[in-house]
Amino acid sequence: MPQVPQELVSIRPIGVVVTDFNDFSQKTNYEDIKEIYIREDLELGLTGLEHFSHLYVYYHQHRRKEWQQAVGWADSDAQMLTMPLSGEPSCKGIYTTRAPARPSGIGTCVCELVRKEGNRLFVRGLDAFDGTAVLDIKIYLARYDSFPNASAPLHWCASHDLDITSKTFHWDTMNVGLTLGLRTGLRALKELGINRGEADHAEVVGGNFFAQGIEGVTGCTVLRHTMDFAEKIKPMTDWRLRLRHGDRTVEISLQEHLYQGADEVLTMPDERLFAELRAVEPQA
Repeated sequence: MPQVPQELVSIRPIGVVVTDFNDFSQKTNYEDIKEIYIREDLELGLTGLEHFSHLYVYYHQHRRKEWQQAVGWADSDAQMLTMPLSGEPSCKGIYTTRAPARPSGIGTCVCELVRKEGNRLFVRGLDAFDGTAVLDIKIYLARYDSFPNASAPLHWCASHDLDITSKTFHWDTMNVGLTLGLRTGLRALKELGINRGEADHAEVVGGNFFAQGIEGVTGCTVLRHTMDFAEKIKPMTDWRLRLRHGDRTVEISLQEHLYQGADEVLTMPDERLFAELRAVEPQA
């Protein structure tokens, strides 16, 4: 078994970020131009850098604890290694995300080099705060650093407005919301004893993918005014489906749970998946 070195690694910063971006309440603008002030004794090392269009910038995430508090990410050992997905009742390992709270405290970003003035670099696309220590920079070479066909989960691609093809269009095991919607819609159909397309109306509260799963199973849709949808991310105990067929209505609500993936949803028994399943009495 290889032994991981345990001694601390000390790195002297090569520079500092200078920008107006200094608070977690501000939204990152990747079009803004920020300055990287490089130590004067390293200025000769920047010779010729102006001939390159993009750089890797490595920096110290010195305010990652503040970010964890801002997003409500618990500061326990377990929560340091798993991160809840935005809008999804599931989590991913920190190393499968780009979250700005790495266990090492090292952040990285590919930036456009706008211009160089002596030991000052002006870059576009840097997501670091004012006063952030820069640990290193490295030139970006498209021939070696760009992989257009690299695979990423469908959910991540879709949420970042990236084009997807049949090569990357695959079942995303982290898409828990969609799977929960499929399970919930199917259970409601079974309870009413009907098939897809036979329900009159659905009322859905929850995440967007949850509603899409219910839509796929029941056939009820906002487009045909057979579904009323109210988006609500938290708490998950408010996620529910009310499905009506004739004078019979069934309502299903979900248990609070943080899932590891869609496979866990598919194999979980109903009594652990659903908090309540009840028939709704017709109004007089």
